[in-house]
Amino acid sequence: MESQMPAASTRRRSDRVSIAFPIEVEGIDFAGRRFSERTRTTTVSRFGCCVALSHMVRSDQKVELRRIGTNETAVARVVAPMGSRTEGQLYGVETLDSCEGLWGIRFSSSFYEKLVDTVHDGVYFVNRERKITCWNEGAEHMSGYAAGEAIGRHCFDNFLGHVDECGRSLCLNGCPLSEVMLDGQAREAEIYLRHKEGHRVPVTVRVLPMRDSAGNIVGAVEVFSDSTVKHRVDKRVSELEHLAFRDPLTGLPNRRYLEMKVEQGLEEHRRFGRLYGLLMFDVDQFKSVNDVHGHDIGDALLKVIAQTLTQGLRTVDIVGRWGGEEFLVLMPDLDAVGLGDLAERCRLLIAKSSVMKSPVRQAAAAAGAGGTGQVTTSSLVAGGVTGVATGAVRVSVTASIGATVLDHSDTAESAIHRADELMYQSKRSGGDRTTAG
Repeated sequence: MESQMPAASTRRRSDRVSIAFPIEVEGIDFAGRRFSERTRTTTVSRFGCCVALSHMVRSDQKVELRRIGTNETAVARVVAPMGSRTEGQLYGVETLDSCEGLWGIRFSSSFYEKLVDTVHDGVYFVNRERKITCWNEGAEHMSGYAAGEAIGRHCFDNFLGHVDECGRSLCLNGCPLSEVMLDGQAREAEIYLRHKEGHRVPVTVRVLPMRDSAGNIVGAVEVFSDSTVKHRVDKRVSELEHLAFRDPLTGLPNRRYLEMKVEQGLEEHRRFGRLYGLLMFDVDQFKSVNDVHGHDIGDALLKVIAQTLTQGLRTVDIVGRWGGEEFLVLMPDLDAVGLGDLAERCRLLIAKSSVMKSPVRQAAAAAGAGGTGQVTTSSLVAGGVTGVATGAVRVSVTASIGATVLDHSDTAESAIHRADELMYQSKRSGGDRTTAG
């Protein structure tokens, strides 16, 4: 007895996959003639496929499918015409039994759900309306929201509260899912999601577009992974780097870091011809400043000089504390003329910078120096003090500078030594000047 094809509404269906399999279709055409035609699938599913046929066939017409190159066959029926193609009419064809063997694919929805659930990262799918259609166990674990609480909601409902590192909300403005569906370009970002319990979780998100068989974007998939450990590691690396390469008083790069950067600058100069200038600064009469005004004023002046140099130079210039009252600056893309101009700018800016010293600190400094605690006008001369003995005064200093341009024959040691010698020439000439060479 001939098997009866059940109605489509009672059939177990599965999602179609866009795959072109070579296939042979045999059956009776619209005119009652038997035909056998080779074609290709446009999509396949567990219980059928879509094919383009040059023969016209009726709906509910029985056909036999055979995948070319195999012995696998399946009895099927034509469900309905699906539109026309250049190669013929497109038909949806449905089988009585599962044709997973015919396609060589498993179409069990539970299989794919289990597969996605085995992924440790959070995964969810959205359609064109940004409605969530799939939510795996990883997403449940990282967000605190079960699948039943997420599926069917729109991502712009803002229940995940995605924000960037500046706290800017992304769900309503700058959503990676929305942007991917607009231009089809994959994206990756570091963001924070809001856990169901309220705390923030740093995550790395990767977003990809989902397309149909015609290449149209029909949705997107977002994969997000917990980057808490990465953030902790980055923070610790930053802390260690700060300890290793930063001067604790001024916060500037220290001698070790500067030596490393000069080496890198020399390498770029030799390989690519990139110009680099080097400035060595030394604060004039700094010992007198400490002796007369105290080490706290001396330290404050070093901090002011560090800030003056950082703000007075270009963002590409590397300013560091070489040691004591000496500073070193590495300046890319400068010839001797440009280097001299910037050196003079720094010298003038330093001379115009100062630290306020209160009367209480003046008295304490005088007492600490073995005096009577009385501050006289003559005791305020060293270090460029301005003001009167009875009130607050400003302490300022000048700097001697050596300026040189890196040469391909230099080593880091020879270049720094040359800048140092030029700086001492400035000091021997009375200070508060720049010597280039």
